Amino acid sequence: MDLHIREVSTENWQTIACLSVKKNQQDYIESNALSIVQSMFESEWQSVGLYDGEIAIGYAMYGQVKREGDVWLDRFMIDAKYQGLGYASKILPILLKHIEELYDTEMIYLSVTRDNTKAQALYERLGFRFNGEEDHSGIVSGLVMVRDTSTI
Repeated sequence: MDLHIREVSTENWQTIACLSVKKNQQDYIESNALSIVQSMFESEWQSVGLYDGEIAIGYAMYGQVKREGDVWLDRFMIDAKYQGLGYASKILPILLKHIEELYDTEMIYLSVTRDNTKAQALYERLGFRFNGEEDHSGIVSGLVMVRDTSTI
């Protein structure tokens, strides 16, 4: 595997926008197309494609929320046809390290829907813990998890 991250650009935005989760997961996350548009108009967000070599396997959006200064992994998905192959558990640590270095932070927040137990388990394996808060800021609401690398 040659896992890496690429910024969404004029060269790859259509490919990334067309990636999608399985039908039964669509209530868990906003579409990539909507997220890419959001990152174009809200400068705090960065959109990236997740790749294995030249194959786009997923998408992520992260950023530092201006009003709080918190760093969020606001979107993370693996395309339906690449799920179950171990990509999420292998590329997410690469993405988290990238975010930690980019923002020089020890704390990364995300939210996950209450019934997305597979994602919750993945995030917990990587050091995320529920902090008791709920996130209602987007189209999809979720339970807030935080990863404090100073304690990992």
